[in-house]
Amino acid sequence: MNEGKLIGMKSHDCHVFMETLIPITFSHLPERIWKPIAEISLFFKDLCSEKLLESSLDRIEENILVTTTKLEKIFPCDLFDVMEHLPIHLVQEARLGGSVQTRWMYPFERKIGSSKQTIKQRGRIEGSFVQGHIGRETGDFYSYYFGNDVSCSRNRPNRNDEGDIDPLFPPISIFNQNGRGSKKRGKRGFTDMEMQSIVTHILLNCPEIQSYVNLFVNTWGNEAIYTEFSKWLRNYVYDEYSSVQHLQLVKEVALGPESQVLTMNKYCDKGFKFQTEEVSRNKKTNNSGVYIQGDVDGIGQTIEYYGVIQEIIEVRYSGWPKNKIVLFRCEWFDPSHRGTKVDHQHNIIEVKHTKKYRSYDPFIIAQNAKQVYYASYPLRRDKADWWVVIKSKHVGRIEIDNVLDVVYQNDVAIVQQQVDVELEITLQHP
Repeated sequence: MNEGKLIGMKSHDCHVFMETLIPITFSHLPERIWKPIAEISLFFKDLCSEKLLESSLDRIEENILVTTTKLEKIFPCDLFDVMEHLPIHLVQEARLGGSVQTRWMYPFERKIGSSKQTIKQRGRIEGSFVQGHIGRETGDFYSYYFGNDVSCSRNRPNRNDEGDIDPLFPPISIFNQNGRGSKKRGKRGFTDMEMQSIVTHILLNCPEIQSYVNLFVNTWGNEAIYTEFSKWLRNYVYDEYSSVQHLQLVKEVALGPESQVLTMNKYCDKGFKFQTEEVSRNKKTNNSGVYIQGDVDGIGQTIEYYGVIQEIIEVRYSGWPKNKIVLFRCEWFDPSHRGTKVDHQHNIIEVKHTKKYRSYDPFIIAQNAKQVYYASYPLRRDKADWWVVIKSKHVGRIEIDNVLDVVYQNDVAIVQQQVDVELEITLQHP
């Protein structure tokens, strides 16, 4: 970096750098120079989306022409060879070939890289390469003759696998969902404020309780739901004079959780590895950032809340079989315009890490959390308190809509039209 060169980066590293880090790294440049660079980054991010709409491709093709014109005004002519004009034709290639994920070389490069590690005889590289491939193919073939209880290459769990279902805790509603926590665990009790927040959050997210929530809101309104709903539900369900029949799950949940919770510092779920902020501190990788969608004081407007995991707890309810649920205790950033900024044109989200969310609502269900990481601005003192939000995606997992998620890719390209303001001013005022 001292010589202005990046050495030792793989092709996928350059891909991530191009899509996500360029707008952050060069943000200290003048705006007329930074904007075209950010637009180039956004072009590749949109083009590499998992779903490409025909209307989006038309907009992307228009934008890259404007962006290339802006770059030609800034950089010298010697820079623009065939490779700098190649992005103009990539949109047509996407129309003909489909999604980029089905055509790029990253899977094959990873395969070749793993095969190179099997080479033992440097004097006979080709033969050693073939022997390693034959051994791997033979092992994969034989693995189909073993049962699923035998560990082999075919059924080897992924690095962030959430584990199997515990027969003592069968899944029911939002409880006992798949997830693998760290083996090192502790125990602690609740404070009254934590108990109230945990119980209310679980009740509001349990589908079997929604009819009771509606009944309470129609009677008492939204204002009292965070302070009185859990008490009202317990009295309503266990009213000895009531003739209403309730589900066993509703009765167990209405009683509240056990007085002790299990604490852990790591948790794997849906291909993600979540860690507390304390564990992630001073590490090269950071897995403590999360975000979740929620409404604003129940008015129906959906916004995204960004935060950092402070603690991972497992709450258990009495009964048989027992019901357990994993929660994240997070420190949330202010979701208002004072603490969160969204640049829709360049698809950049910023949070002010020194400004926290005032309301006390720190707990979320682990299965509802999505992972992000935060990148700071280099060389900008005016942005020292701001972090850029970069959303992560799990690798190699099939979602309900049968789309293979690829890390660092958007779901759908949402393209804003780019305009060359300098060109418009020149045309209006010759």
